[in-house]
Amino acid sequence: MLLDPIFPFLGAGGRRWATRLVNPRGKLFIPPQLGVEGFFRALEDAGARHVVLRWFDELPHIARGHDLDILVADEAVGTVDALLSTWPRGQKIDYYSETGTGGTGYRPELLHDVPAFPASVARELLASAQRRPGGWSVPGPRGHFLGLAYHAVYLKGFASGLAADDFAPPRKKGSRDYAAVLSALGETAGIPIAQPVTMASLDAMLRIEGWRPDDAHLAALAPANRWIGAAA
Repeated sequence: MLLDPIFPFLGAGGRRWATRLVNPRGKLFIPPQLGVEGFFRALEDAGARHVVLRWFDELPHIARGHDLDILVADEAVGTVDALLSTWPRGQKIDYYSETGTGGTGYRPELLHDVPAFPASVARELLASAQRRPGGWSVPGPRGHFLGLAYHAVYLKGFASGLAADDFAPPRKKGSRDYAAVLSALGETAGIPIAQPVTMASLDAMLRIEGWRPDDAHLAALAPANRWIGAAA
């Protein structure tokens, strides 16, 4: 993993201390000198299997304040690590591996090596990868729809802005209109989606499609998602 050359006079130990000071949660960034396009060119050159999970229609542009979210095959973790920096400059990225190895699980600063997705789901997402002209790969329509539903329910929870069920209003406004986007993606994927779109209705749909995590995985994700505990 790259260590930003700023403050070279501090030495390696001093730079690590400075990085922890300005980036205490250990977020990862694509350095400005590499950029988003360079990052994907490097992945393609290395044959690193990956999928951009969501909000990829305008790549390589990413809206200000938003992250790049990708899933990579376990064998690509070393390649991706070597391209990223913990110094908070450039494009922020959240990346997950199939098994969550080496700190590539969900919210590694809070959870201990918990994979973002069940292994079967991660494999399906990677197998559905479709290369785009810029060098990045995206999931097919089914994986895109189910992956976004999974993200909204099991990773974001109440922060998605979705209501828990038909009887409760949303607890907060989300950064995206997940209900509208998921309705459109479900139609494209040919997967029925109950209306109104709630976390309960998506949870039921994901169970039918084989994408619901087992109880142990849900319990491991629960510290980062209050909806899981409330729905148990």
